[in-house]
Amino acid sequence: MDHFDADGKSTKFQMRYLVDDTYWDPETGPILFYAGNEGDIYSFYDNTGFMTETIANETKGLIVFAEHRYFGVSYPYDPSEAFTPEHNIYLTVEQTMADYAELAKFIRTEYQMEDKACVVFGGSYGGMLAAWIRMKYPQTFQGALAASAPFLYFKDAPSAPEFEYATIATEDFS
Repeated sequence: MDHFDADGKSTKFQMRYLVDDTYWDPETGPILFYAGNEGDIYSFYDNTGFMTETIANETKGLIVFAEHRYFGVSYPYDPSEAFTPEHNIYLTVEQTMADYAELAKFIRTEYQMEDKACVVFGGSYGGMLAAWIRMKYPQTFQGALAASAPFLYFKDAPSAPEFEYATIATEDFS
């Protein structure tokens, strides 16, 4: 549960993930890894045909959809108490990215894909995770597709002023 527990006494929890090998070619196919975001993983899987049909077919990739901790059924605590202050301390981007890096390593071993690229995908918050995880774990994720991912857009961030998008869109419309 806590990837950064210096004592190594952290408990474990069950993280749900999906694997689709419909188009997978074990000789050449990469891992196509979906960075799940805030919701049940089946909802994302059912609505990501670009990845599950188009990209998987073209690359002969093995599809992996990871469910974000604290969503779907991937709760480290009973859902009725998971979001209490003493339990939601593990609901962080850093912990989630470490979950995904560990899952990618497991998939590589389980499917004998140690020499295959792993490309991470995501949209919105999942796209932010895809971009960040590619930067944080380049040895695990060799590429990323971050769709609709405002990963530099934060309140008071000098890199992306808060109303800049609205200003640009208004000027374009005008």
